[in-house]
Amino acid sequence: MRMTGLNEAAAGAMAVALGLATAACSTPAPGGAAAGGGSAAPAARLESLVALDRRVAAVGYRLTTANVDLCASRRDVAGWTLHAARQYSDALRPVAEARFGLDGDRPGVLAVADGSPAARAGLAAGDLLVRVNGQDLARGDGSGPPSHDGLAANVARLDQALAAGPVVLDVRRGDTTRTVTLQPTQACSSFFQVDPSGEYNARADGKGVFISSTMAAYAADDDDLAMILGHELAHNVLQHRPPPAPLGEPDPVPETALARGDHWTQERDADRVGLYLMARAGFDTARAPGFLRRFGADNWRVRYAQVGHASAEARARALEAAHAEIIARRAAGQPLRP
Repeated sequence: MRMTGLNEAAAGAMAVALGLATAACSTPAPGGAAAGGGSAAPAARLESLVALDRRVAAVGYRLTTANVDLCASRRDVAGWTLHAARQYSDALRPVAEARFGLDGDRPGVLAVADGSPAARAGLAAGDLLVRVNGQDLARGDGSGPPSHDGLAANVARLDQALAAGPVVLDVRRGDTTRTVTLQPTQACSSFFQVDPSGEYNARADGKGVFISSTMAAYAADDDDLAMILGHELAHNVLQHRPPPAPLGEPDPVPETALARGDHWTQERDADRVGLYLMARAGFDTARAPGFLRRFGADNWRVRYAQVGHASAEARARALEAAHAEIIARRAAGQPLRP
Protein backbone atom coordinates (compact mmCIF):
# COMPACT_ATOMS: atom_id res chain seq x y z
CA MET A 1 0.00 0.00 0.00
CA ARG A 2 1.47 3.25 0.80
CA MET A 3 1.40 5.45 3.76
CA THR A 4 -2.00 6.62 4.67
CA GLY A 5 -1.02 7.01 8.09
CA LEU A 6 1.23 8.41 10.64
CA ASN A 7 -1.89 10.15 11.75
CA GLU A 8 -4.76 7.85 10.81
CA ALA A 9 -4.35 8.50 7.10
CA ALA A 10 -1.43 10.82 7.28
CA ALA A 11 1.55 11.03 4.95
CA GLY A 12 -0.20 9.25 2.16
CA ALA A 13 2.32 9.68 -0.62
CA MET A 14 5.56 9.01 1.23
CA ALA A 15 6.13 5.60 -0.27
CA VAL A 16 5.30 6.90 -3.73
CA ALA A 17 7.86 9.58 -3.25
CA LEU A 18 10.63 7.37 -1.97
CA GLY A 19 9.85 4.28 -4.03
CA LEU A 20 9.45 2.02 -0.99
CA ALA A 21 8.71 -1.66 -1.52
CA THR A 22 7.85 -4.55 0.79
CA ALA A 23 9.26 -8.03 0.92
CA ALA A 24 6.72 -9.87 3.07
CA CYS A 25 4.74 -12.94 1.86
CA SER A 26 4.29 -11.83 -1.70
CA THR A 27 3.48 -13.10 -5.16
CA PRO A 28 4.91 -11.40 -8.26
CA ALA A 29 2.36 -9.76 -10.52
CA PRO A 30 2.00 -11.17 -14.04
CA GLY A 31 4.76 -9.71 -16.17
CA GLY A 32 6.20 -7.92 -13.15
CA ALA A 33 3.94 -4.93 -13.71
CA ALA A 34 3.08 -2.79 -10.72
CA ALA A 35 0.28 -0.31 -10.46
CA GLY A 36 1.89 3.09 -10.69
CA GLY A 37 5.20 1.55 -11.74
CA GLY A 38 8.25 3.61 -12.62
CA SER A 39 7.86 3.18 -16.40
CA ALA A 40 4.91 5.58 -16.51
CA ALA A 41 5.31 9.32 -16.97
CA PRO A 42 5.64 11.12 -13.61
CA ALA A 43 2.21 12.78 -13.79
CA ALA A 44 0.45 9.52 -14.71
CA ARG A 45 2.38 7.59 -12.07
CA LEU A 46 1.46 10.14 -9.42
CA GLU A 47 -2.24 10.10 -10.32
CA SER A 48 -2.34 6.29 -10.31
CA LEU A 49 -0.79 6.04 -6.87
CA VAL A 50 -2.85 8.90 -5.46
CA ALA A 51 -6.03 7.15 -6.60
CA LEU A 52 -4.98 3.98 -4.77
CA ASP A 53 -4.02 5.94 -1.66
CA ARG A 54 -7.40 7.62 -1.57
CA ARG A 55 -9.28 4.33 -1.91
CA VAL A 56 -7.24 2.64 0.80
CA ALA A 57 -7.58 5.65 3.11
CA ALA A 58 -11.35 5.78 2.66
CA VAL A 59 -11.83 2.05 3.28
CA GLY A 60 -9.39 2.11 6.20
CA TYR A 61 -11.19 5.03 7.83
CA ARG A 62 -14.51 3.19 7.70
CA LEU A 63 -12.99 0.02 9.13
CA THR A 64 -11.16 1.71 12.01
CA THR A 65 -13.97 4.03 13.09
CA ALA A 66 -16.74 1.41 12.86
CA ASN A 67 -14.76 -1.08 14.96
CA VAL A 68 -13.16 1.17 17.55
CA ASP A 69 -14.91 -0.68 20.39
CA LEU A 70 -13.00 -3.86 19.48
CA CYS A 71 -9.56 -2.23 19.48
CA ALA A 72 -7.32 -2.23 22.55
CA SER A 73 -5.34 0.69 21.08
CA ARG A 74 -7.21 3.80 19.90
CA ARG A 75 -6.49 7.37 18.88
CA ASP A 76 -8.19 10.61 17.88
CA VAL A 77 -8.30 11.08 14.13
CA ALA A 78 -9.39 13.67 11.57
CA GLY A 79 -10.09 11.39 8.59
CA TRP A 80 -7.59 13.01 6.26
CA THR A 81 -4.65 11.78 4.20
CA LEU A 82 -1.67 14.14 4.32
CA HIS A 83 1.45 14.53 2.23
CA ALA A 84 4.18 17.13 1.62
CA ALA A 85 6.37 18.28 -1.25
CA ARG A 86 9.68 17.27 0.30
CA GLN A 87 8.75 13.63 0.58
CA TYR A 88 8.55 13.32 -3.22
CA SER A 89 11.40 12.28 -5.48
CA ASP A 90 13.04 14.81 -7.78
CA ALA A 91 10.92 13.53 -10.68
CA LEU A 92 7.61 13.70 -8.82
CA ARG A 93 8.12 16.75 -6.60
CA PRO A 94 7.40 19.49 -9.20
CA VAL A 95 4.39 17.52 -10.43
CA ALA A 96 3.04 17.18 -6.88
CA GLU A 97 3.68 20.85 -6.11
CA ALA A 98 1.78 21.97 -9.20
CA ARG A 99 -1.01 19.43 -8.77
CA PHE A 100 -1.63 19.92 -5.03
CA GLY A 101 -0.19 23.34 -4.14
CA LEU A 102 2.35 21.81 -1.76
CA ASP A 103 4.99 23.86 0.01
CA GLY A 104 8.04 22.22 1.59
CA ASP A 105 7.22 20.16 4.68
CA ARG A 106 3.83 21.71 5.35
CA PRO A 107 1.07 19.07 5.33
CA GLY A 108 -1.17 19.14 2.30
CA VAL A 109 -4.52 17.38 2.21
CA LEU A 110 -4.42 14.53 -0.28
CA ALA A 111 -7.85 13.12 0.58
CA VAL A 112 -10.72 13.50 3.04
CA ALA A 113 -12.89 10.56 4.08
CA ASP A 114 -16.64 10.99 3.63
CA GLY A 115 -18.39 11.94 6.86
CA SER A 116 -15.10 12.45 8.71
CA PRO A 117 -14.25 15.36 11.04
CA ALA A 118 -12.07 16.82 8.26
CA ALA A 119 -15.01 16.69 5.85
CA ARG A 120 -17.33 18.31 8.41
CA ALA A 121 -14.75 21.07 8.89
CA GLY A 122 -14.86 21.79 5.15
CA LEU A 123 -11.39 20.51 4.28
CA ALA A 124 -10.76 19.16 0.79
CA ALA A 125 -7.96 17.75 -1.34
CA GLY A 126 -5.55 20.53 -2.29
CA ASP A 127 -5.82 22.39 1.02
CA LEU A 128 -2.55 23.22 2.79
CA LEU A 129 -2.34 23.22 6.60
CA VAL A 130 -0.21 26.18 7.73
CA ARG A 131 -1.01 26.59 11.46
CA VAL A 132 -2.46 24.48 14.26
CA ASN A 133 -3.88 26.20 17.34
CA GLY A 134 -2.17 29.42 16.31
CA GLN A 135 1.31 27.87 15.89
CA ASP A 136 3.01 27.70 12.50
CA LEU A 137 3.61 24.29 10.98
CA ALA A 138 7.24 24.16 9.84
CA ARG A 139 7.84 24.70 6.13
CA GLY A 140 11.49 23.58 6.09
CA ASP A 141 13.77 24.79 3.33
CA GLY A 142 11.73 23.12 0.59
CA SER A 143 14.79 21.66 -1.13
CA GLY A 144 17.20 18.76 -0.83
CA PRO A 145 16.74 15.03 -1.28
CA PRO A 146 13.40 13.36 -0.56
CA SER A 147 12.71 13.20 3.17
CA HIS A 148 9.73 12.33 5.31
CA ASP A 149 11.21 13.77 8.50
CA GLY A 150 9.75 17.27 8.17
CA LEU A 151 6.26 16.03 7.46
CA ALA A 152 6.55 13.49 10.28
CA ALA A 153 7.38 16.27 12.73
CA ASN A 154 4.40 18.34 11.58
CA VAL A 155 2.09 15.32 11.74
CA ALA A 156 3.29 14.58 15.27
CA ARG A 157 2.22 18.11 16.25
CA LEU A 158 -1.15 17.59 14.61
CA ASP A 159 -1.57 14.25 16.39
CA GLN A 160 -0.81 15.87 19.72
CA ALA A 161 -3.35 18.59 19.03
CA LEU A 162 -5.99 16.07 17.93
CA ALA A 163 -5.48 14.06 21.11
CA ALA A 164 -6.41 17.18 23.10
CA GLY A 165 -9.00 18.39 20.49
CA PRO A 166 -10.85 20.20 19.16
CA VAL A 167 -8.18 21.88 17.06
CA VAL A 168 -8.10 25.23 15.26
CA LEU A 169 -6.43 25.08 11.84
CA ASP A 170 -5.35 27.81 9.46
CA VAL A 171 -5.86 26.36 5.99
CA ARG A 172 -4.61 27.76 2.69
CA ARG A 173 -6.63 27.08 -0.46
CA GLY A 174 -5.21 28.82 -3.50
CA ASP A 175 -4.63 32.45 -2.54
CA THR A 176 -6.99 32.38 0.45
CA THR A 177 -6.27 31.38 4.03
CA ARG A 178 -9.16 30.62 6.37
CA THR A 179 -9.53 29.32 9.92
CA VAL A 180 -11.54 26.20 10.71
CA THR A 181 -12.26 24.21 13.86
CA LEU A 182 -12.05 20.43 13.73
CA GLN A 183 -13.45 18.03 16.33
CA PRO A 184 -11.65 14.67 16.03
CA THR A 185 -13.24 11.27 16.44
CA GLN A 186 -11.92 8.00 17.88
CA ALA A 187 -10.66 5.13 15.74
CA CYS A 188 -8.50 2.04 16.04
CA SER A 189 -4.91 3.20 16.07
CA SER A 190 -3.82 1.17 13.01
CA PHE A 191 -2.72 3.22 10.03
CA PHE A 192 -2.90 2.11 6.38
CA GLN A 193 -0.02 2.28 3.93
CA VAL A 194 0.24 1.62 0.18
CA ASP A 195 3.67 0.38 -0.93
CA PRO A 196 4.43 0.69 -4.66
CA SER A 197 5.33 -2.87 -5.64
CA GLY A 198 4.84 -5.37 -8.44
CA GLU A 199 3.90 -8.10 -5.97
CA TYR A 200 0.54 -9.18 -4.59
CA ASN A 201 1.12 -8.52 -0.92
CA ALA A 202 -0.65 -7.35 2.23
CA ARG A 203 0.49 -7.60 5.82
CA ALA A 204 0.07 -6.17 9.31
CA ASP A 205 2.68 -5.52 11.99
CA GLY A 206 0.54 -4.69 15.04
CA LYS A 207 0.59 -0.96 14.34
CA GLY A 208 -0.11 -0.61 10.64
CA VAL A 209 -1.69 -2.36 7.68
CA PHE A 210 0.39 -2.48 4.50
CA ILE A 211 -0.80 -3.34 0.99
CA SER A 212 1.12 -3.31 -2.27
CA SER A 213 -0.07 -1.08 -5.09
CA THR A 214 -0.56 -4.17 -7.27
CA MET A 215 -2.75 -5.85 -4.64
CA ALA A 216 -4.80 -2.69 -4.11
CA ALA A 217 -5.31 -2.30 -7.85
CA TYR A 218 -6.32 -5.97 -8.18
CA ALA A 219 -9.11 -5.38 -5.64
CA ALA A 220 -10.97 -3.10 -8.02
CA ASP A 221 -14.17 -3.11 -5.92
CA ASP A 222 -14.09 -1.41 -2.51
CA ASP A 223 -15.81 -4.40 -0.90
CA ASP A 224 -12.95 -6.60 -2.14
CA LEU A 225 -10.41 -4.09 -0.88
CA ALA A 226 -12.22 -4.04 2.48
CA MET A 227 -11.86 -7.83 2.71
CA ILE A 228 -8.08 -7.59 2.32
CA LEU A 229 -7.68 -4.64 4.68
CA GLY A 230 -10.19 -6.09 7.14
CA HIS A 231 -8.22 -9.35 7.31
CA GLU A 232 -4.98 -7.47 8.07
CA LEU A 233 -6.68 -5.12 10.52
CA ALA A 234 -8.07 -8.19 12.29
CA HIS A 235 -4.50 -9.34 12.95
CA ASN A 236 -3.88 -6.02 14.73
CA VAL A 237 -7.22 -6.06 16.55
CA LEU A 238 -6.49 -9.58 17.78
CA GLN A 239 -2.93 -8.57 18.75
CA HIS A 240 -1.59 -11.64 16.97
CA ARG A 241 1.86 -12.73 18.01
CA PRO A 242 4.58 -13.62 15.52
CA PRO A 243 5.59 -17.29 15.29
CA PRO A 244 7.47 -18.57 18.38
CA ALA A 245 11.15 -17.70 18.20
CA PRO A 246 13.76 -20.49 18.33
CA LEU A 247 14.95 -19.28 21.73
CA GLY A 248 11.51 -19.05 23.32
CA GLU A 249 8.15 -17.32 23.20
CA PRO A 250 7.90 -13.69 22.02
CA ASP A 251 7.25 -10.91 24.47
CA PRO A 252 3.64 -10.67 25.70
CA VAL A 253 1.31 -8.21 24.04
CA PRO A 254 -1.55 -6.16 25.56
CA GLU A 255 -4.91 -7.78 26.08
CA THR A 256 -7.48 -7.24 23.35
CA ALA A 257 -11.27 -7.08 23.35
CA LEU A 258 -11.52 -10.38 21.42
CA ALA A 259 -10.12 -13.86 21.94
CA ARG A 260 -6.70 -13.92 20.33
CA GLY A 261 -6.33 -17.61 19.46
CA ASP A 262 -2.94 -19.23 18.92
CA HIS A 263 -0.35 -18.98 16.14
CA TRP A 264 -1.72 -21.95 14.22
CA THR A 265 -5.22 -20.46 13.94
CA GLN A 266 -4.25 -16.84 13.30
CA GLU A 267 -5.00 -16.73 9.58
CA ARG A 268 -8.32 -18.52 10.01
CA ASP A 269 -9.26 -16.19 12.86
CA ALA A 270 -8.23 -13.10 10.87
CA ASP A 271 -10.43 -14.20 7.95
CA ARG A 272 -13.47 -14.61 10.21
CA VAL A 273 -12.94 -11.50 12.35
CA GLY A 274 -12.01 -9.48 9.26
CA LEU A 275 -15.38 -10.36 7.72
CA TYR A 276 -17.12 -9.07 10.84
CA LEU A 277 -15.06 -5.86 10.71
CA MET A 278 -16.23 -5.45 7.10
CA ALA A 279 -19.87 -6.01 8.01
CA ARG A 280 -19.74 -3.58 10.92
CA ALA A 281 -18.31 -0.94 8.56
CA GLY A 282 -21.13 -1.45 6.05
CA PHE A 283 -19.26 -3.41 3.37
CA ASP A 284 -20.80 -6.33 1.46
CA THR A 285 -19.44 -9.55 2.97
CA ALA A 286 -21.17 -11.71 0.34
CA ARG A 287 -18.41 -10.85 -2.17
CA ALA A 288 -15.53 -12.13 -0.05
CA PRO A 289 -15.66 -15.88 -0.93
CA GLY A 290 -15.85 -15.13 -4.66
CA PHE A 291 -12.96 -12.71 -4.44
CA LEU A 292 -10.78 -15.31 -2.74
CA ARG A 293 -11.66 -17.87 -5.39
CA ARG A 294 -10.77 -15.43 -8.19
CA PHE A 295 -7.54 -14.52 -6.45
CA GLY A 296 -6.68 -18.19 -5.99
CA ALA A 297 -7.34 -18.87 -9.67
CA ASP A 298 -4.93 -16.09 -10.62
CA ASN A 299 -2.22 -16.89 -8.03
CA TRP A 300 -1.02 -20.44 -7.41
CA ARG A 301 0.53 -19.54 -4.05
CA VAL A 302 -2.92 -18.63 -2.77
CA ARG A 303 -4.66 -21.45 -4.63
CA TYR A 304 -2.89 -24.14 -2.63
CA ALA A 305 -2.38 -24.49 1.12
CA GLN A 306 0.84 -22.93 2.45
CA VAL A 307 2.42 -22.94 5.91
CA GLY A 308 -0.07 -21.16 8.18
CA HIS A 309 -2.55 -20.56 5.33
CA ALA A 310 -5.36 -22.78 4.07
CA SER A 311 -6.06 -23.02 0.35
CA ALA A 312 -8.14 -20.32 -1.32
CA GLU A 313 -11.06 -22.74 -1.68
CA ALA A 314 -10.96 -23.77 2.00
CA ARG A 315 -10.80 -20.13 3.05
CA ALA A 316 -13.68 -19.25 0.72
CA ARG A 317 -15.87 -21.98 2.24
CA ALA A 318 -15.04 -20.74 5.75
CA LEU A 319 -15.96 -17.19 4.69
CA GLU A 320 -19.27 -18.45 3.31
CA ALA A 321 -20.04 -19.92 6.72
CA ALA A 322 -19.05 -16.69 8.47
CA HIS A 323 -21.19 -14.65 6.05
CA ALA A 324 -24.19 -16.90 6.80
CA GLU A 325 -23.54 -16.40 10.51
CA ILE A 326 -23.52 -12.61 10.04
CA ILE A 327 -26.79 -12.71 8.09
CA ALA A 328 -28.41 -14.86 10.79
CA ARG A 329 -27.28 -12.53 13.56
CA ARG A 330 -28.63 -9.52 11.71
CA ALA A 331 -31.98 -11.26 11.15
CA ALA A 332 -32.17 -12.09 14.86
CA GLY A 333 -31.30 -8.53 15.86
CA GLN A 334 -28.11 -9.70 17.55
CA PRO A 335 -24.97 -7.54 17.73
CA LEU A 336 -22.28 -8.27 15.14
CA ARG A 337 -19.52 -9.23 17.54
CA PRO A 338 -17.13 -11.95 16.36
